[in-house]
Amino acid sequence: MGTLKRTIINPFKPTAGAEPPVLIGRERVIDDFRDGIEEGVGAPGRLMRITGPRGSGKTALLTELGDIAKSYGWRVVDVTAAGSIVDAIQHELARTSDNTELHLEASLGVVKAGVSKSLTGPETLRGVLTSVASRETQHGAGLLVTVDEIQDADADDVRLVAAAVQHLIRERKNIAFVFAGLTMGVMDLINGRALTFLQRAKAEELASIPLSDVSDSMASTVEGAGLHLDGKALEMTACATRGYAYLVQLVGYRVFANARRHADRDASISLEDAQKGIEDAYGEFEGSVLDVALADLPLRAIEYLIAMAKHEGNVPTKEIAAGLSLPPASLTATRRQLIKAQVIDAPSRGMVRFSIPLLREYLLKSSNEILSRY
Repeated sequence: MGTLKRTIINPFKPTAGAEPPVLIGRERVIDDFRDGIEEGVGAPGRLMRITGPRGSGKTALLTELGDIAKSYGWRVVDVTAAGSIVDAIQHELARTSDNTELHLEASLGVVKAGVSKSLTGPETLRGVLTSVASRETQHGAGLLVTVDEIQDADADDVRLVAAAVQHLIRERKNIAFVFAGLTMGVMDLINGRALTFLQRAKAEELASIPLSDVSDSMASTVEGAGLHLDGKALEMTACATRGYAYLVQLVGYRVFANARRHADRDASISLEDAQKGIEDAYGEFEGSVLDVALADLPLRAIEYLIAMAKHEGNVPTKEIAAGLSLPPASLTATRRQLIKAQVIDAPSRGMVRFSIPLLREYLLKSSNEILSRY
């Protein structure tokens, strides 16, 4: 009888929102949250805002925090701000409740929080959350609510959720609230009327991951999956990610996929595997991230970015204006629009830089094609 051949599975997960095998460089956030669960009501890790650019791993991190909460026996409700987050939270609580807890009744298109058997409670978000959080607290557990892409949420909805969470903390219930989104959008939202409570949330900004951490993690991840990555191939692969969470997964996936094809005769990832994988990953990144980031921008914003791309590093805004033959003041609104969209950021007064890796190179290479779309 022959020996069964081991199937080598690609360990990298470049699908948007998919949880990677290891969350590189996010240990502090995870530790802060775990401390919050263990330290009890009022611990800072129980109220947290996670911000960062597209592809920085916000959604995957929310998933990881939810898994941690579940490991402590907590109940977890995850919603995305694609519609009413109030309705979404109520629906999700009802969906995950058994027949002795909450149920929802739709009446004339209005969601009503009702109860069955032993529970009675008001038809408000606060009532629903109070019922669930009280029950979980009595059982020595708690309730975690996470909201992704919160910058897209209705401000009144966010205000209702914040008020309910604040009330439950005052009532000493075990509740945690973690919300995530693009930095500028989140700050614009929580700096609005009556959202002072959320301004006090523990701030976790997802910066670039140190390349040394990327290298160590990639080597161990590949080794654990049955291949070998070291030397120049490892250095090239790690550097190609630019420390960007999504590129870690995408580059890793494509490089590993190339090497897996010859794993039966050679389990080492070669320089050729790395080069081809990086090329494939960058091409995919242009379509899945860069084109998406540019898609809804007006022509003036595109022209601003192309003028900016002609300079390296931190770029003076006056240089961009000169390149467009326009007064700097006339581009203030365009600059703010691009910062809010997290396409660029402002490291210091009068300076801007790209916040998405490879965007500068893409604009220089494809400016004519991009402009032809307008």
